[in-house]
Amino acid sequence: MKMLPKEYSKAVGEPFRVESYKGAKLEMYFLDDRPDYSKFASRGRFSVWTSDGVNYRLFVDKGYYHAVNLLYQNGVNDIWLDFTNSIYAAQKKMSTTYMLFSFIILAVVLGASYLIQALWPEQANNVFLVSMVVLFVGLFYSSGRQQKRLKALVDVENKKATELIRDEVGADGFQSILDAQELYYQQYFKVEEDTEETTEADATDAGQIENNEEKLDDESTSSDDSKERKDE
Repeated sequence: MKMLPKEYSKAVGEPFRVESYKGAKLEMYFLDDRPDYSKFASRGRFSVWTSDGVNYRLFVDKGYYHAVNLLYQNGVNDIWLDFTNSIYAAQKKMSTTYMLFSFIILAVVLGASYLIQALWPEQANNVFLVSMVVLFVGLFYSSGRQQKRLKALVDVENKKATELIRDEVGADGFQSILDAQELYYQQYFKVEEDTEETTEADATDAGQIENNEEKLDDESTSSDDSKERKDE
């Protein structure tokens, strides 16, 4: 099952760790090495599971990996990949069903539209308008229902995977993972805030320096003008 295949191809350098998962290769790379690292970290996403349909790659923030290394032991990796594969498989199945349902609705609506227009040509415009409304309402309803079903499935499967991980690492180990995650998030975004504040302060200082230089230039120009008037 392919998972974010475009992200899979963005590996930089050699993996820092290689494992196996059900006969497939699991390579781990540090997310920090990718040029697009900030787009994940800024959203608090420190790990990305990917697959080309055969093998797997995990991109993980270096600091996060060391902070919660218990979360990436082989048994936990197997549980999480099982969960991720099941969700992607369900999503693919739902998408196929949605496409099939869409084509059926389209065929029924167009068929009925052509039949009614043939029987009552003077109502052609009204029939076309009603047909389009029915089509879009049907597709919107189908899409919304699919999203709700997928969300419900993700919630159920996520709870199952969480319990399996808790059993794998033990209650104390699981709590230590939660504590380490919370601490890392706090430290990471605290550093981000401090960096932004420092950058803003530097920009303010630079602006103040420029303003001072402009004032000095103005004062110097005024002084020169005064001297010229006195000399005259």
